[in-house]
Amino acid sequence: MKDAENLEVVCSLAPDFIGFIFFKGSVRYIGIRPDPALFSIPRKETTRVGVFVNEPLISVQRIVDAGWLDMVQLHGSETPAYCKALVNEGIHVIKALDPGLIGNENGLKAYYGVVHYFLFDTPGENHGGTGRKFDWDVLTGYSLPVPFFLSGGIGPDDAPAIRELEQMWFHGVDLNSRFEREPGLKNVKQLENFFKEIR
Repeated sequence: MKDAENLEVVCSLAPDFIGFIFFKGSVRYIGIRPDPALFSIPRKETTRVGVFVNEPLISVQRIVDAGWLDMVQLHGSETPAYCKALVNEGIHVIKALDPGLIGNENGLKAYYGVVHYFLFDTPGENHGGTGRKFDWDVLTGYSLPVPFFLSGGIGPDDAPAIRELEQMWFHGVDLNSRFEREPGLKNVKQLENFFKEIR
């Protein structure tokens, strides 16, 4: 999110999480000096998540310390040690990873104990999401006791399939491009209908 008016309306739908992109390479980048009022969201039960890509640790810590965020999502090549440094500062961490690692849990186990959640998203050449689905069948092989978010090309028509997913560590869905009128501006009616179906 990067528009205060749109954010306020989306918050009226009671989302569990709201994301803010701090990566300059994204079309949803909130800018180098975002208005601090943007982070004063009207629904306190909604968790504010900042999305970062290979950002210096000190920069992430400074933004969290400013009171803008409740959690961070790391979408670059951040190492387990990087994640642990944030967790040691009391920061909750979501680490985005290639779902192909599910077949090779050694790659996932390196992050066990140093992140709070995983987010599985289709990898691409550039950082950030690709807007494409991966084969959700791979989730049946996931057994590490770390809750995960499902991401990648999820759209308004996917609610029935998501409701049928049986995975004990499935925590939530990450909704983005297919619920937008333009980058960073959500289609509120689509979100409202999806929320009703998914809940």
